[in-house]
Amino acid sequence: MKAVFISFGATLHQLWVKNKKGKLINVIRGLDNPKEYLLDIWSRGAIIGRYAGRLENPIQIGSKRITIENEKGVLLHSGTMGWNKKYWEVLDPIKFNCIQFQYFCPDGAGGFPGVVKSKVTYSLNKNKLCLSYSSTTNLPTHVNLTNHAYFNLNESSSIDEHLLQVKADQFLELKDNLVPSGKLLKVDNTELDFRKKKLIGKTRLDDYFVLNLAKGAVASLYSPTSGIEMKTYTNQPGVVLFTPPHFEAICFETQRFSNSPNISHFPSTLLKPGEIYDHKTEYEFTIKS
Repeated sequence: MKAVFISFGATLHQLWVKNKKGKLINVIRGLDNPKEYLLDIWSRGAIIGRYAGRLENPIQIGSKRITIENEKGVLLHSGTMGWNKKYWEVLDPIKFNCIQFQYFCPDGAGGFPGVVKSKVTYSLNKNKLCLSYSSTTNLPTHVNLTNHAYFNLNESSSIDEHLLQVKADQFLELKDNLVPSGKLLKVDNTELDFRKKKLIGKTRLDDYFVLNLAKGAVASLYSPTSGIEMKTYTNQPGVVLFTPPHFEAICFETQRFSNSPNISHFPSTLLKPGEIYDHKTEYEFTIKS
């Protein structure tokens, strides 16, 4: 395997994996020219922070109601102050086959309180790409990070013939503005039931799946054409699966629940001074016959 990165957005630019013929292919749908990322509205391969997903304005922190940046009442992927649009510092490697990025987010960015110091470590471990996120803050604030890489396990064809499995009995109900309402719905008898592997076909997704957390992979993607299977492992409670409308790929955005600051019964995304935000996700690649 081989991975290529860009410091703008701490972006995963390319990921090269061998297919069933032993040929290295890039399974990331990024951009050909690195300068194109400067204007990319799709956050291809970038780290999303300080808050991934859609978040309604205002938010609650303790007894305070805080106005955050928003467009028609909603903040998407942290808006103009999002970390996907920032240059990250590249730190000295902590081990072989590893790269580490660091970013200091100032107090008040996007309306959020607190200086947040974050590190993201990418490492290659045999047939796995491992992502490790850590963050600290000097004031109580909300933190929810993810990576926005788009995967296609073929060299050029669509994702329609990919087989997808997601170990999730429930998904989050979305309001008309695509922000979670607070209700969890069952996947039974819906097109979002991927508990058993099935073809993606013409199904297009922008949905938050509530994972059945247990040992083992929480999701898998398989292409019969390339023979590559990608399994996803994470310590996060859910994953947003997103298929863009104009290019053939799928995101596995492991993260905490969207809109959690406004929904008291959702798992909290509040990070306090002295605490460490800890998020780990792994993508494992194998060949299946």
